[in-house]
Amino acid sequence: MNQDICDIVLEINRLLPQLADFISQFKAVVVDTGVSVISDAQGNMSIDVPIRMADAEANNISLRIGIIDRLITQNGTTINSLFQKGLAIEESLRKTDPSYSSKLIEQISIFKELNASYKH
Repeated sequence: MNQDICDIVLEINRLLPQLADFISQFKAVVVDTGVSVISDAQGNMSIDVPIRMADAEANNISLRIGIIDRLITQNGTTINSLFQKGLAIEESLRKTDPSYSSKLIEQISIFKELNASYKH
């Protein structure tokens, strides 16, 4: 197997659990604090905090959620880029070996599931 595709598979295998962890952290903060997270049509996120929450706590939670959201976005973008590179490599490998079997199919499925679980 091509070393480039091996490296991509290894990197994706390293990044997918991180993405899952970031999504779990995001969900835990939302549930633990009772905030509502909403995205508008452009994808801009806003946070609605319970009325009883102090301003300082609300600001802290908002900052924390924003950081986790950025980590999720950055991680997802990196993984997506690796998939694009990997799929291009696999396409060229299939041209030279029609029996080549994709090493990315399962990872793509996991990535799609993670993305679907991260809706706000």
